[in-house]
Amino acid sequence: MISHLMMDVDGVVVTGRPEDGADWSTGLETDLGVPTDALRDQFFGCHWSEIVTGQKPLRPALTDALATIAPLVTAEALIDYWFRKDARLDHAVLSSIADLRTQGVKVYFATNQEAARAAYLWDVLGLRDFADGMLCSAALGAAKPSSAFFQAAITHTGAKPHHHLLVDDSAANVEAARKAGWQAHLWTEGQDLSAVFMRAQTEAMR
Repeated sequence: MISHLMMDVDGVVVTGRPEDGADWSTGLETDLGVPTDALRDQFFGCHWSEIVTGQKPLRPALTDALATIAPLVTAEALIDYWFRKDARLDHAVLSSIADLRTQGVKVYFATNQEAARAAYLWDVLGLRDFADGMLCSAALGAAKPSSAFFQAAITHTGAKPHHHLLVDDSAANVEAARKAGWQAHLWTEGQDLSAVFMRAQTEAMR
């Protein structure tokens, strides 16, 4: 029986720019003068794996990258832009989550996130109103699809592996969850989360 619904965030609950769902960086160069490719190479490519697992702070690494690729832009300005532009909520998904919680299902956001954005999602976007907690890679010290992420998650929830259902838009994460003994579903936009959960619950009880 599935007792814990573990929701990925980006690509499932949060789906890009509020105005159109495009990637948050789509207008970055026009709006702030930061070249997207250079940011990917000089920041995300060099530092992100350590930042997202809590081994390196966001702001100093971003400040160093911007000094090279966009010296007139501060880290704070880019962070503010990023967080605001990567903030479109899928209200149908959130409604299904709320319904499942009324049925006694525990819901956690199981997400690869840097600590500051995790706090923004939780407090500013209000994801705290839809879950029992957020299991964030920066806090856990491991990111999906590492097996360490799934082990840390079940240590937190206290439930058996097979009582968890991960809903995620990454095939690698879904495969890793299954290897860890979880139920898992590969998400595509527009699916009915309640129906996904009920199918998984039926399969788990066979």
